[in-house]
Amino acid sequence: MQRNRQPTAKRNAPRSGVVVLELILATPAFLIIMLAIVEISLIYVAIEQTAYASRYAAKIASETPGGSINALNTGPLKTSVDRVLNTGGLPLGSCRVILEHNVSVPTTINDPVVAAPNCDCTPPVTSLPVVAGSVTTESVRTTVCVPLDGNIPDFLSSFGFSIQNYVVEESTTFSYEL
Repeated sequence: MQRNRQPTAKRNAPRSGVVVLELILATPAFLIIMLAIVEISLIYVAIEQTAYASRYAAKIASETPGGSINALNTGPLKTSVDRVLNTGGLPLGSCRVILEHNVSVPTTINDPVVAAPNCDCTPPVTSLPVVAGSVTTESVRTTVCVPLDGNIPDFLSSFGFSIQNYVVEESTTFSYEL
């Protein structure tokens, strides 16, 4: 025998307390993820700006007359690089700009400015390339080093992920054009 069962009314318990609890538990994770996305984006922008500044410095060096290329890195080159970096949103600029060339002499490395204390940056260990089939075999290479600390905000340091001692380093080699 079947009984006619009447549908029972379901209780609609208020869930507002559970929703607030879920929000409270999820907010820190969401905040950390958002800060990480912003931090990684800013690091990427710093890398791209450093690469552009390195290309800019190499272009300047490749168009400088051979007699004055050694004097280029005593100030004008770093000043130009820092101006490019400041325009790109990196307020402290570079901590080191290294110019290597084999124009009229064996390979010369010009780096008269002593690097900043936390600027662990060296030029590539490979020799300057000889461009096959080119009228000239001379080339210039610039290495630009930019510290992340001070140039971009350190959002994740309170969570144990700090960018304080990291340096972005980019090198560019051009054929000497004069």
